[in-house]
Amino acid sequence: MNTLDVMNEYNEFERKSVNSFNGVVKSSDTLVKFVSEDFHGSYISYYSFEESDSERRVKEDLEYFQQRNLCFEWKTYSTDRPTNLESVLLESGFEQEETESFMALNLAETDNKPFDESAITEVFDERGVRDAIKVQEQVWGGDFEWQYNYLFKLKQNSPDSISIYVVYVNGQPVTSAWITFNEGSPFAGIWGGSTVEEFRGKGLYSSLLNKRIAEAKARGVKYLIIDASDMSKPIVAKRGFEVIATTTGYTSPKR
Repeated sequence: MNTLDVMNEYNEFERKSVNSFNGVVKSSDTLVKFVSEDFHGSYISYYSFEESDSERRVKEDLEYFQQRNLCFEWKTYSTDRPTNLESVLLESGFEQEETESFMALNLAETDNKPFDESAITEVFDERGVRDAIKVQEQVWGGDFEWQYNYLFKLKQNSPDSISIYVVYVNGQPVTSAWITFNEGSPFAGIWGGSTVEEFRGKGLYSSLLNKRIAEAKARGVKYLIIDASDMSKPIVAKRGFEVIATTTGYTSPKR
């Protein structure tokens, strides 16, 4: 797999083409941003401009979101330009998040692996999506209401764009994950992938991973992508995912 080609395709089909449910997309040749209806959930999806322009561009977008009383994330990729953007973001007061590995799987070179279908519940309604988010809040902490709003509205408005899965134990949600599809794109994205601590090591993450790989293959997608944490990276690497870039999120400063 040519990682540079994959990154270029991803830029064109995913970062420049953003699903606008629960917000609006503002785009130009040099920057694409999603403006959420919620306080959280806005982000810079794509950017490409001269290094000498970094300070001005960061200042402009910071003012844009602050005027609307919105928090936003500026995610950087190691393959992106300008290379001084991360230092400018830090100097502007942005909070750096954990660096993750942006990885891709060539589905044509991947076999399906067995998993316990009966243990996985696909959720569609408000209660089910709430259960998926409960897992995220337990694992990561914080308020995920913005993510609930986005997932639920996307499922209601474009049901084929997302599949959301929960594993229940004695009626309690203990693992959740989802997969997203962008119409016309060769990519599908797997997100969430979280298990409550006391249920880790039981293969639940791998089951949801194998479920989503099988779904992506069945729908004829070329690549499956993930932003993998250090915890999930060795698991997905065993399934054939390759590192395309490293990515780091930067959260806008509070006023």
